[in-house]
Amino acid sequence: MPITTIANMQIVPEKFSQYVIDRTTELNTFVNSGIATPDATVAQLINGSPEGGRFINMPMWNALDGEEDVFGEDDVSVGDITTKEERATLLIRQRAWGSTDLARVLGGADPMAAIAQLIADWRNTREQKIYLAIMKGIFDGTSGALKAHVNDISAKTTNSGKDAFISDGATLDTKQLLGDHYASLGMVFMHSAVYTYLQKNGMITRNPIFDPSQSSVEMERYLGYTIRVDDGMPYVSYEECTDSETDKIEVTALNIAAIQAHCATTLTVSTESAKKYVKAISPIYDTYFVGAGAFVRQDGTPQGFIATETDRDKLGAKDYLINRWCQIIHPHGISWVSNGTYTNTKNKYPANVDLAKAANWSLVVDHKKCPLACLRHKIN
Repeated sequence: MPITTIANMQIVPEKFSQYVIDRTTELNTFVNSGIATPDATVAQLINGSPEGGRFINMPMWNALDGEEDVFGEDDVSVGDITTKEERATLLIRQRAWGSTDLARVLGGADPMAAIAQLIADWRNTREQKIYLAIMKGIFDGTSGALKAHVNDISAKTTNSGKDAFISDGATLDTKQLLGDHYASLGMVFMHSAVYTYLQKNGMITRNPIFDPSQSSVEMERYLGYTIRVDDGMPYVSYEECTDSETDKIEVTALNIAAIQAHCATTLTVSTESAKKYVKAISPIYDTYFVGAGAFVRQDGTPQGFIATETDRDKLGAKDYLINRWCQIIHPHGISWVSNGTYTNTKNKYPANVDLAKAANWSLVVDHKKCPLACLRHKIN
């Protein structure tokens, strides 16, 4: 069988890029659940962005206010209908693959479709990290835009510490943070350890759903919320400590990245003159409750944007497929602050670590209109 290579494949960049976008959207959990919705106006704003553009302003209506008039001989009063804007940042990401990376699909009958499918699967996995990063930022307990939607029970010591565990009562308290808008929440995202804990305690129900094929289909729910399990959900399992702790772990260049991902404070590497230690603690998990339309998700093509290219390193005899994509993933009712602050100052667009910064987000509507909530808790 002749070997197919990227170099001799007939790639139409526009069609390939659109195919990847379509497949990514089709497979997207957030889109399929209704949590993230497309917006034609946002698409126009993205496509109209000049080359190098970084932000768009999404118009929105203010709620009507004032009181009604009693019918009579006096003229009826006229209220104003006003608008305001949410500022959203473009997310522009890119990735290149070599022929070696794609070798296992290049020999098929339709290698281009197979490659596009691989990329769509990979991008969906990465996109879910974007949503989780945004929610981590806006749910910061100190300065997050939606700190009012965080029910933190993790420090409770009553009832032998059990009041710090996730429970039906704690979940109901969390939904109550939205007041009379509680019904806007419909899905719960949790870590697999939390899911297993709920299973062990018989707190997850399995509801049969209609299936025309007559096969047995059940949907798992927790207190009526559809369940999504993701080990990318944030949790804290380390805290800084002193040299006197018997179970201390020294922070080194080799372990700091792994520890920092699950430590609430910013760590530095231990030195001879300044030793740095952490200790393991009972993990504190974030469980997110999310409603339909909580996010706008829209792909687009700014002016001058090139989404797909191929390249060849002739000296190294290597072929490359380069894929770039631009999209808006933005929580409704919350605005990106000014130009944003970026961990890598060379970046013009935010990385996930920047999306997770509380300082980059501000609330611009009544908090109850944002169908997002967080329960911060432990498990047994």
